[in-house]
Amino acid sequence: MLEFVHTPERQAGLFFANRLDAEDGAYVQLVSPRVRQELYPWLDGALGLSLLSIEGLLREERFWQLRPEVELIPKFDLTPELRIDFRNRMEWRWNEGEGFDVHRSRHRIQLGWRPPRPVGPLARVFASQEWLSDLGRLQWWESRTIPLGLTFRTSPRSELDVFYMIFSTRLAGEWIDEPVLGTFLRVRF
Repeated sequence: MLEFVHTPERQAGLFFANRLDAEDGAYVQLVSPRVRQELYPWLDGALGLSLLSIEGLLREERFWQLRPEVELIPKFDLTPELRIDFRNRMEWRWNEGEGFDVHRSRHRIQLGWRPPRPVGPLARVFASQEWLSDLGRLQWWESRTIPLGLTFRTSPRSELDVFYMIFSTRLAGEWIDEPVLGTFLRVRF
C-alpha cells in the first residue's frame, strides 16, 4: 500500500497485491486506488476500484476482473492500546467475458493491540476473522482466519505486517483449509 494521504481522518493511496497459490495454480495481480474517510469518530467509510489479472496456471486461462468496492468500518478503542474493527465490504465483480453478476460481501472482525512502550520494532499484534459470501448463491463460501499477525515499524514512514492465515473455501458442501504466510507493506509519502 502506497499512501499519499495519511491523517487521522483520511487515508488515500494505491494498493498492490501479488498472490500465488502453488497448490491450485492461481496467480493474481491486483492494483486498486483506495480512499478511506472518517464519517464519525466510531465509523469510517471507504471506496476502492480494483483491477485484477487472474491466471489459472493449471488450466492455462487468464482473464481480467474489475471490482468497484464500498466499505463501512465501525471501530472502537476498548483501551488506549486495544482496538476492534468491523470491516464490511460490498464488491461488485465483473469478470472478462462474463456478465456483471458475480458479486460478494465480506465481513471482517479484527482485534489489534499496540504495546504501551516500544518493544524493538514491534508496533502491533493482531488477529482477525473474515467471512466472504457469494451473493448469487446466497451462501458463505470462504473464510480467512488470522490467529496471529505482527506489525513491525520498518522506518518512520513504513510498516510491515507478517501474518499466518488459515484460508478456507467451501467446495461441494465441504470446507477445505490451506495455510498461508502473508506480508503487507505500508509506505507513506
